[in-house]
Amino acid sequence: MKKIKYIALSLLLALGACDNVDFGDTNVNPNGAGEANTSSLMAGSMSRFSTLTGRDYLTKPTLYVQYQSQVTYTDEMLYSEAASSWYGYYVQTLSNLQLVIDINSDEANHNTILLSQGAPANQIAVAKIFQTIIFKRITDTWGDVPYSQALKNMEYLTPAYDNQSDLYAGMITTLKESRDMLNPSLKGPTGDIIYGGDVEKWQKLANSLILQMSLQLSNKYPSASGYAANEFNSALTNAKGLIEDVSDEAWFSYNADFTNPWSANRKPDYFLSQEFTDALKGIGTTSNSTSDSRLDIFSTDSSLNGVPYGYENGSGAGKSQMSDAIWTEEAPLQLMTAAYTYLNRADAANLGWTSENASDMLVTGIELSYATLDSHYGSSISGDAAAYAAARVIDLGSVSATQVIAEEKWVALFPSGFDAWAEWRRTEYPTLTPATDYLNNGTIPRRYVYPLEESSLNAAAYATGVSTLSPATDNNTSKVWWDQ
Repeated sequence: MKKIKYIALSLLLALGACDNVDFGDTNVNPNGAGEANTSSLMAGSMSRFSTLTGRDYLTKPTLYVQYQSQVTYTDEMLYSEAASSWYGYYVQTLSNLQLVIDINSDEANHNTILLSQGAPANQIAVAKIFQTIIFKRITDTWGDVPYSQALKNMEYLTPAYDNQSDLYAGMITTLKESRDMLNPSLKGPTGDIIYGGDVEKWQKLANSLILQMSLQLSNKYPSASGYAANEFNSALTNAKGLIEDVSDEAWFSYNADFTNPWSANRKPDYFLSQEFTDALKGIGTTSNSTSDSRLDIFSTDSSLNGVPYGYENGSGAGKSQMSDAIWTEEAPLQLMTAAYTYLNRADAANLGWTSENASDMLVTGIELSYATLDSHYGSSISGDAAAYAAARVIDLGSVSATQVIAEEKWVALFPSGFDAWAEWRRTEYPTLTPATDYLNNGTIPRRYVYPLEESSLNAAAYATGVSTLSPATDNNTSKVWWDQ
């Protein structure tokens, strides 16, 4: 009898547990934000992207382009094919920016608080430009990736992978639309940690990004009358202008609470490669035979050699590392410079896309590379720029302009490994010898392996993405669309 009573009581309790009960504000966090703050969302996304650190998000590309050599845990330098995560780009970076866009796109949200954080159109445009910067990083690194369905909240739990050709066209279109949406007469975004809400500078950045992205497609659209050249020239001549001066450049600035991502890594594990230091000393395998003063900024000691690249048992004893001027917590890092913009113009002129003089653009790009290092790292090497640039112009007579321009991009982009890696894959310059003690098939990686979870949790999209690689295998030696 007791047993029956216990069962009956249990059933009553179970049924009672199914009732809909209003618990009021029991689960409300009294210290949480009442509504999303778009200024914080934007600043949070930009700061998150600029502080992503570690092997996948920072160091691997610097190894692939032989800026650096590893002496401990050398698997990345030796081309290990471990899967790489992209979630740091999508979560709280792209997603935060999408919230900025969505909130500002709804006129019902245009209250005093929102408007105090910047005109809605300007907030949307800056968020979209920065999203494009992130998406370029992702697609250049993996190939086909979630794009059009990636930020649709819960609508697409297994988002499709967009073809890289469509993705690039979408990014360039977004940059143009966002550039033209920006209105300098209205309040700029208060969450903008790069330009402090100066939307005219964002317009120049958008055009400089279009130059970069158009050139990334030069092997797919080489014609001077083709899609890439037309987009390049449209941005080149756009009335909103380009980044042509150090004062217009996009840099990440850091402080004690918002630190340079290099500072989170163990410095004794990384050294400048001998291939890189020799190139700047003018004694390496590049076309340069002139000492380059930029090594004084890049290196802890420019008189030292780097570590030979690609050996499992290398030694850093008495070798040069990345300078503390770049590695430390509050050192700034470049996003887009005037030097890179001019070197892209030299590249396009050499391809016959424009009527500009490739040699003149090259000289200006080199001189601005020296100037921006002086401006941001407190150096005083600009006086050496003219002589070095003149020597590189002479080099144009002995090797191709394609090689000289690509080698100068390699130097000017340091330590921005992702951009340098994308440039190297497009041009194959500088000429780099693969690691001797390689772990793959002995080929310098052309991409990252897709995140491990994708093959099981998003299998159909993953299979589609792999099918467009060349060869169609999820290896780090397969080529993405623009690299084929």
